[in-house]
Amino acid sequence: MILFKNPFKKEISIQERVQIIKNGDSNERERLIKDYKPFIINIVSKEIGKFVSDGDCDELSIGLMAFNEALDKFDMDVSNSFFTFAEKVIKSRLIDFYRKEKKNLNTIPISYLNEFYEDEEIEEKLFVDHSHANKQDVWEEIEDFTKSLKLFEITIEDLIENSPKHVDARRNAAKIAFQIANDEMLMKKIMDSKKMPTTEIEKIYCISRKVLHKNKKFIIAVCIILMSNNDIMKSYVNNLLEEVN
Repeated sequence: MILFKNPFKKEISIQERVQIIKNGDSNERERLIKDYKPFIINIVSKEIGKFVSDGDCDELSIGLMAFNEALDKFDMDVSNSFFTFAEKVIKSRLIDFYRKEKKNLNTIPISYLNEFYEDEEIEEKLFVDHSHANKQDVWEEIEDFTKSLKLFEITIEDLIENSPKHVDARRNAAKIAFQIANDEMLMKKIMDSKKMPTTEIEKIYCISRKVLHKNKKFIIAVCIILMSNNDIMKSYVNNLLEEVN
């Protein structure tokens, strides 16, 4: 027997379905999660850099729980798009997961290392848009970069917390790092001591102590990149510097 869709039945919007769920309809919750599982899989896959299938996967389980959380927390008065809100919750919970579990570099999603970049265009210039590069090359550069940071007692988490949040501040800090990296004597002092001689840099380049202190870890990180052979990461720094000039 062939079943025909009722043309007179009104389609229910996602906002209406979410409201039904908020009113306590657990069956509708299960149906909606099932209907949008492909959406959840797509978001999780993009975040971890590989396709995840519907099976035994920690990240997918977190994505499903985050989607369920989004159903409870979505406020139509604050956001017009449930899917935009759900995507943010999924990404946030995945980041929390990696921070808690402290996964090794082979499993940390690229976007996790990118969290301190707010501007989407800037993000695309760093690891997110690496279609031109071999993934293995990207991970090798990240691993080398992380090891170099460790020599200065800086972790990726430190960099996320202490990097400039505003685009103009990042560009200015990158410019300072470029000046330092081109001073052979100064860079030797930094590499030998594993510290940034703030007073000396302040006098040489007439940069305020406050700016140097506030952006110290980011400046060191950029110097490390400029002095390395990591061409993919250098391309990000070069893009920042081109926008400064």
